[in-house]
Amino acid sequence: MKEVIRRLAARTEENRAQFRGGFAAFAARHDLSDWEGWFSPYDDIHALVLQNIEKCDIVLDLGAGDLRLALRLAERARRVYAVEVNPVVLGTALSEIGFDLPRNLHVVCANALDVAIPPGVTVAVLLMRHCQHFGEYFGRLQAAGCQRLITNARWKSGVEVIDLTRPRVPFEQVQEGWYACQCGAVGYVGQGERSESPPIEVSGCPACQKL
Repeated sequence: MKEVIRRLAARTEENRAQFRGGFAAFAARHDLSDWEGWFSPYDDIHALVLQNIEKCDIVLDLGAGDLRLALRLAERARRVYAVEVNPVVLGTALSEIGFDLPRNLHVVCANALDVAIPPGVTVAVLLMRHCQHFGEYFGRLQAAGCQRLITNARWKSGVEVIDLTRPRVPFEQVQEGWYACQCGAVGYVGQGERSESPPIEVSGCPACQKL
């Protein structure tokens, strides 16, 4: 499998299909805003993701790209569902992987917002720094009973392991400190007296009111 991943990595620039003709119309058709649909491998944080995967986990990889991470997830987890909207990136990856595709890796070419959350998913991975639909993913995963979300999608929050089962604090109860909302917004309330404190998980922040 290492050799397959090496071959996929070697084709990173070739797989950047967002630079090809027709991608803008494709992105508009799927409501992919700004850089949301652009292929980015995020190799530098794969190790952090893998550290938070258990053998019993059923993983949903949202925006799986060229399946580089999904292949590594499949080596650790019980089952992996990989969803990627870009058929050019995914088709090239599957051609490269060929018959080395693991049995416990299930690949879907579709907009992840159009795909039902598979039953039993315990952890979702969303590596998409320019994600414009974080709140939708959060709500759908939570409703499906997913326990954890590993993501880099919330601005300046780095790689997070978000506990989806934990109740959120209503925004109006926050008097001082950083907050991170389930809609994807991050901000600070107060005079800066708790600027070093970790963010409080909230719901109903000002950004929610604009949605």
